[in-house]
Amino acid sequence: MATVHGQAVGHGQNSTQSSGQAWGQASQIIGKTVATTLKGLEKEVGQRTYRASNQLRNASIFVLRGTRNGRVYLVPGTKQHYKASAPGESPANRTGIFRNSWGTHVHVEKNGVHFRAVAAIESKERAGGHLLGEMLENGTGKMKPRPYKQKVIDRALPKIKEIYKKPF
Repeated sequence: MATVHGQAVGHGQNSTQSSGQAWGQASQIIGKTVATTLKGLEKEVGQRTYRASNQLRNASIFVLRGTRNGRVYLVPGTKQHYKASAPGESPANRTGIFRNSWGTHVHVEKNGVHFRAVAAIESKERAGGHLLGEMLENGTGKMKPRPYKQKVIDRALPKIKEIYKKPF
């Protein structure tokens, strides 16, 4: 006679039925444990993805600060001057609106036991009906590009890797 989860299982017709029930119960317990573990992992992946998006936002604030090497302009509506960015530099911080407009975006998809996590930041700040960030990154007919996106990624990536390398 064998014992499975505290139930005595004999050798005979009843033992096959009892053994099948015991294995069915074990299978249910294992299934519930796996489901609970996956739910916990999904929550942890979401939390880490949120922290990663915060790292991107912090990096954007860092990259979009400081003085630049372009022309000096008067800030509209004030008597203050600021130095614009030169072509190829990250955008200058004229009023702070663009720099502070970044919001975090987190999306986690679960497909079976696989997760896909997206950490992103976005600015919906517009100028002339166009996204200001895209105009600055890519340039316009009148302005050469002021790339900043790769600088933000490069600054945030080491900290993001640390976040995801920690054991789950």
